[in-house]
Amino acid sequence: MLDAIEVGLAARYQAVFDDTDFYDLNPDNPISITITIGDLPTTFIADGMYGLHTRGWDATNKQLIDEPDENLNLEYVISTQLKVDRTLEPQWQLYTERDTEKERSLQFQHRQMLAPTRLGPYIERHLSWGRQSILTRLTQDKDQSKDILADAARIARQHFTQSGQKLFNDLVSKVQEYAGRVGVRLHPDISARLDVKGVSVNTGGISLHHGELPLRVLGAGSARLMVAALQHQAGLSAPFAIIDEVEHGLEPHRIARLLKYLKDTPTQQVFLTTHSPVVLEELAVADVLVVRRASDGRVTVHRASGGSKDVDPQRIIRTDPNAYLAPAILVCEGKTEVGIARGLDQHWTSAGKQPFATAGVVPTSGGGIDEAPKVARYFRDLAYNVALFLDSDVNPSDNEVLAELSQLGVKVMRWAEGEATEDVLFQDLRPNELRQLLEAIKEEVPGLLDQLRQHAGKIVHDWNDLLEGCGEPELRKQLAVTAKKCEWIKKRLTLSERIGREILGPHSADLKSKNQTAIRELRVWIDAT
Repeated sequence: MLDAIEVGLAARYQAVFDDTDFYDLNPDNPISITITIGDLPTTFIADGMYGLHTRGWDATNKQLIDEPDENLNLEYVISTQLKVDRTLEPQWQLYTERDTEKERSLQFQHRQMLAPTRLGPYIERHLSWGRQSILTRLTQDKDQSKDILADAARIARQHFTQSGQKLFNDLVSKVQEYAGRVGVRLHPDISARLDVKGVSVNTGGISLHHGELPLRVLGAGSARLMVAALQHQAGLSAPFAIIDEVEHGLEPHRIARLLKYLKDTPTQQVFLTTHSPVVLEELAVADVLVVRRASDGRVTVHRASGGSKDVDPQRIIRTDPNAYLAPAILVCEGKTEVGIARGLDQHWTSAGKQPFATAGVVPTSGGGIDEAPKVARYFRDLAYNVALFLDSDVNPSDNEVLAELSQLGVKVMRWAEGEATEDVLFQDLRPNELRQLLEAIKEEVPGLLDQLRQHAGKIVHDWNDLLEGCGEPELRKQLAVTAKKCEWIKKRLTLSERIGREILGPHSADLKSKNQTAIRELRVWIDAT
């Protein structure tokens, strides 16, 4: 998409295309890139300029109207279109739906006004006065720069004459000797000097230095920050900036500084891509767009602030930015279920199954039985592949929400009716696995026996008593009740992860049929992604 913006608004109508640029490598699928631009200078909308090619933008309804009707209070905009067919010859022109036969393109000076600046991974060239570098664009008097280059060439020759000849003295003496052997007379003052025609000092050979080191050897992050500042300055008269993977080479605090720097200039629109949660945390959700591509190649763009109105998207993007960076999201009721899911993933991976990361799945906490379905709908509205993993001891206050989510394509997985995760663990597992579970909890929860006596009303004399009674149904119920009341597992991410990996995963076949089904459906959903 950044490439499309850059080539669609190219300052010079020069671009090379080949078959790999077409969808599915098929040149019979023509390329068409249409870019609509608003906030136009008054000179653009004059009838003698581009007035007959203007269109209307309805800012209230976010809608493009082909005819710019003043009575509807529409903003004047223009659309420029790039088309490429199997001839591989690009064609740029202004576009409207009403007068496609009247071809008109932007004038060169106007293309230069609209041309975006781009900060990509290859930035060293911008730290020298090379062709089309930022330093060259910042050079105000180009004629003066030519004089400087000519003087630089003269200084180089003079300095070599003074200091560099001794490097070649031995070889020059041999040349004189060899020439005499074949009868060629040379001037006695023969020496090695720089040839006026053989030496060319051009703009690309002059670069910024830090002490004796050229700035191009800076770390990737430092070089990017510096070039971003230079591009920002050079682009003050240009309306657009394009940045690939803005986080590349930057520490988190420097990412925050760069984003603030870019946002402090409201006259410039910045398009950037990111795969970093740090970047998302630093942005307002209104600044974030989610780009999705379907299996048929269709690409859609969704505003991150435009999902379900029942949630606060700014809270989600702050607390769990990783969720936005994966194609599939497993929304769990809470942190306990997140840990269980992560542990199951580790168990499955060790058994040779596809890990979450390969499938593009990220587990995220939904924040409770009522909030988790809202979070699932929010991400589904943004075209993510979503599944919902819930307890069954309490139902959502909205009785219809789970059925509605299923109709929207959200896979809903729940434990057996009336059971929380603690019920599944303490009442389904066999005695040996239950003992293993209690040992794991004991390492994390001090005073476990005292809590059991206090809340369950069951006198357990010592630890051995507890382990030996693991097969008793009444004790199992009391353990489940106490675990929920005292939150032995709740919010303990490391513990619940261990339980999923070492206990629930390897022994899921011991669970009730419905609980086995929930885990099996989760695995099927992961493989289907």
